[in-house]
Amino acid sequence: MQIGLKSLQNFESGSHSPEIFEPVCNMILNLDSNIRFVGVMNNKGKLLTASVKKGVRTFITPQDQEMLLMEIALGVRMRKEHDPQLGPVNFTISYGHKMVSMNFPLDDEILCVSAEKKIDLVAIPFLILQLLEAELHKKEVDDKKNLEQEHV
Repeated sequence: MQIGLKSLQNFESGSHSPEIFEPVCNMILNLDSNIRFVGVMNNKGKLLTASVKKGVRTFITPQDQEMLLMEIALGVRMRKEHDPQLGPVNFTISYGHKMVSMNFPLDDEILCVSAEKKIDLVAIPFLILQLLEAELHKKEVDDKKNLEQEHV
């Protein structure tokens, strides 16, 4: 299955603003009824933006969530150390007793998705990758067009 993942790891613009990710988080939240939470954090674990499914009860306290996000960010940074030998990681999945979490390293940010255990773990992560590529690449193209128009 060819999905052209190269643009995911190497955005020319570097860090993205949280406003870019808000509509993407909402789109991902609506991809599957089993998705509970979609958020984007920086590479230190600070949550930049998030979308939460209405009516979902959380499993952890806000303090525990903060710690968990920092742990995820550390893991992503540590895995990037092996990119030269193994190639970049497109996503990781943690299958827990109560839920599933999927983490998608971007440039300086990490997209985090939590879902019910019955989610399709074969299809959904790749749909998210395709959506990320389409939406963030579209934003990159729009930014370049706007920059070119400013210089005319």
